[in-house]
Amino acid sequence: MGNWMNKHIWTCFFLVYFGYHLTLPILGEKLSVPPHFQVVNVSSLQPKPYCQKSTSGATIGSQKLELVSRYGPCYPNGKTPTSGQLLNWDEDRVDRMNRRPEQPLPSILNGRGYYTVNVGIGTPRQNFNLMVDTGSLPTWVRCKPCTSGCKSEDSLFDSSKSSTYTNNTTSCSGPFSVSYGDKSSSKGTWGCDTLTGVEDVDAFIKNFRFGCGEEIGGDDFGDAAGILGLGRGESSLTTRIPSAVQKFSYYIPTTSSRKGDLLFGNKAKTKSDTCANVLYTPLVKGQNPVYYYVDLVGISVAGKKLQVPSTTFTSGGTVIDSGTIITRLPGEVYSALRAAFRRSMLKYTLLSEKVDDLLDTCYSLKGNEKQLVLPDITFHFGKGTAVVDMTLSAEGKLWTPHASKGTITCLAFAAAKELTIIGNVQQRGLNVIYDLEGERIGFGTNCAAP
Repeated sequence: MGNWMNKHIWTCFFLVYFGYHLTLPILGEKLSVPPHFQVVNVSSLQPKPYCQKSTSGATIGSQKLELVSRYGPCYPNGKTPTSGQLLNWDEDRVDRMNRRPEQPLPSILNGRGYYTVNVGIGTPRQNFNLMVDTGSLPTWVRCKPCTSGCKSEDSLFDSSKSSTYTNNTTSCSGPFSVSYGDKSSSKGTWGCDTLTGVEDVDAFIKNFRFGCGEEIGGDDFGDAAGILGLGRGESSLTTRIPSAVQKFSYYIPTTSSRKGDLLFGNKAKTKSDTCANVLYTPLVKGQNPVYYYVDLVGISVAGKKLQVPSTTFTSGGTVIDSGTIITRLPGEVYSALRAAFRRSMLKYTLLSEKVDDLLDTCYSLKGNEKQLVLPDITFHFGKGTAVVDMTLSAEGKLWTPHASKGTITCLAFAAAKELTIIGNVQQRGLNVIYDLEGERIGFGTNCAAP
């Protein structure tokens, strides 16, 4: 009886101690938390109505571009859709990424891209805000003479006003065409011209091959000027990186009201060299040669690995994608992640209904408007002794619906239909490095300005 009582007392003491230290405010608003948990300020989850100073130190140059959310205050004349619209477009993109190899694959996946960069084409330069897509190959813009679907946020590219434009060589001529699974399309001709960064004097890439879209079908592109294709393949901009250093990298800002960066060649290397710790994992082959595949073999929540076989993760392949918003995981993995996350969030009010028909683990923040205590979520990449562990940022775990005005936040994961996809929410706050020559992808934190 004495031993039983002692154990009971110690158990009660542990529970009280743990609960006390999980919730006790100290020194104003700071919280003391157990290992494998972190405190996040709720205000950091909700974008501001104005463009904030860049946290990435993004600067302008021939190998560096500012990366901004197309649906935030840093984008010129930005239009903010509802969270429901964004997640519906996200589902549409995921559907297309899951097309079978024997089905025709779209050349680009979703025209309503999330992040954009501003580039110049021609001499003198003509400015375009292009959507960044690591799941696409060609770069294209809407051009004169446009005959259908010509509406754009930017002026149409006019080749007659550029002294460096050509379309009469073997590589810079011929019909251009890209299409979607829903028959949206962009058609025209191939051409070549000078590509520059924002306000650059020197050319980034001379004689750059791009598509001139003159017939735009469907409404899948919105009012976008075009696409900057960064996928794997001969038509990708990545094959023209003007440097012996075959790398590019991007920094995804923590909210849509901040700026990130997109870097190439030496600039990408220089920034990655300044990161506090870069974790590299090999690129692997997958069904679609355009995508960037890695081996995701496990996930931990609050320091405990999910009890799911590694083969469950790798059976369909895992893609790192800049255009997908919400990360998709195999059903068994998502169920285990959701259960572990909910166990770690028992002190918060779990909503009984889904938000936006996709996210099923959402919490009311009423009474917790200032800070949250969140469990660590860590991705495990690689095989055997080569496994690397990447812990997500606080902002990389949650999606805050716009309409809730910060009163609701959701776990930013969903069940996959087939392909595992690591979306851009989970890449927030990371410098993602594509080492093309080394056939690997790196994840860096606390990096200096490029």
